[in-house]
Amino acid sequence: MLAKRPVEFRNGYKDKARMAAIHELPCLACKRVKATQVAPTEAHHLIGYGIGKKASDLFTIPLCSFHHARGNRWSAIHETPIKQWESVFGTQEELLEETNDLLLTLKSF
Repeated sequence: MLAKRPVEFRNGYKDKARMAAIHELPCLACKRVKATQVAPTEAHHLIGYGIGKKASDLFTIPLCSFHHARGNRWSAIHETPIKQWESVFGTQEELLEETNDLLLTLKSF
């Protein structure tokens, strides 16, 4: 029998404080390729963590709108095959770990 996942890791879990803090962070994709961020930061819910629904807010990373969904086929995570995007910008898991480290440095979070 499988153990139940803690409620905060379940689909649809909301964390308003984390989401507000994510929007204050720089785009990690821009940071990885040493590009100047020109679009606002959005919260990206990791692909594959929601079991057919949006993942928990605890599985979010900061991406600018260009690298999130409004770029082209080779830059936006929702427009590019995930393995191809990750080969350029890092895996979602690596970016999640970096995000969590950045959030720990914020005094308001």
